[in-house]
Amino acid sequence: MFISFLFALISATSFGISNGYWKIPHKHISYTQLIFFRGLIASTFFGLLWISSAFNQTNYFETISFKASLSQYLLSILLCFVCSLGLVFFLLSLNYSKISITVPLTSINLFSILTAVFVLHESFKTQFYFTFLIALLGILLLQLNTMGSFRLQWNKGATYAILASFVWGTTYALFKFPIKWVGPIPLAFLLESSVTITALIWSLINKTKIDFSDMANKKNIKHYLILAFLLINGTLFFNMALRNMSILVLIFSGCFQMIVAVLFELLVFKVKLKLSELIGILLIIISIIISYL
Repeated sequence: MFISFLFALISATSFGISNGYWKIPHKHISYTQLIFFRGLIASTFFGLLWISSAFNQTNYFETISFKASLSQYLLSILLCFVCSLGLVFFLLSLNYSKISITVPLTSINLFSILTAVFVLHESFKTQFYFTFLIALLGILLLQLNTMGSFRLQWNKGATYAILASFVWGTTYALFKFPIKWVGPIPLAFLLESSVTITALIWSLINKTKIDFSDMANKKNIKHYLILAFLLINGTLFFNMALRNMSILVLIFSGCFQMIVAVLFELLVFKVKLKLSELIGILLIIISIIISYL
């Protein structure tokens, strides 16, 4: 259990740094292009790792299953493409809302919790009620200063963000099945390939050009490689944690990425840590500890 918890924190740390790092290349590169190229690099890495292990019949830390049936692979692929629809809703949300509004709404874990309890039949322990409320309050405090003049009104951006939260929340919980069927590495390849294909299709539909020659740009390739490296770590360690860890505990552990994102901005962008953010960090840490007890 401790190893899985450690994997969950490593995954959250990688995704947290990634969330903070987005702001650097997005000044001159679109989100769609960033998502496409980081996904292309990550899926290529996972694909080569999967192929090399298949030829050598080696199983890195039991991260690959060689006994999965065709139907299990097809169901895994279908679930990955459904999950990638969350990316479409996320990008649609950015057309109508600021990222400081979209990210908190897409980070809502309610749908993952509902899926874990009612579909996977995980027990919602008494301490999880306190964990959820404390974590939610911590997230709101962390995002309070970045939301600006937040008004209690609904728009298309908020609707698309909730839809993204629903798709991501339910599918990530249901990944408990493909993890057992195909293993963490094949699932990572299928997921990142699905997201990359979805980003490409989205760019064609939305007429957002993806500049393939940009891969030769030394300045930009650095950003793609860094984001891909963080994605590889985040996805792989999430999948490895998911294999032996309760979805509910994994969900609350994932809140750690918001702390990492705030600390990254504190160190890189030299922003000042406000009292509300400090309280938010402490509340999230408390919620993670309670969930693990």
